[in-house]
Amino acid sequence: MITVKIDFGDYQLNVHLEGDYQTEKQRLGDAFEEAMYQRAIEQTEKDRWTLPPLPSFFEVTE
Repeated sequence: MITVKIDFGDYQLNVHLEGDYQTEKQRLGDAFEEAMYQRAIEQTEKDRWTLPPLPSFFEVTE
């Protein structure tokens, strides 16, 4: 499981994505964090979350 923590200042949203952290990191290389961030945003839209203007800080963890 891959967790993307998106910080909106007043609160933090943790988005859990399916997949193996190490496998995806090896597959995507330098583009890993940005790709996971984009997947997290897509997942929030799919889950019908209403997001404020997108933040500039996010963190990808196992």
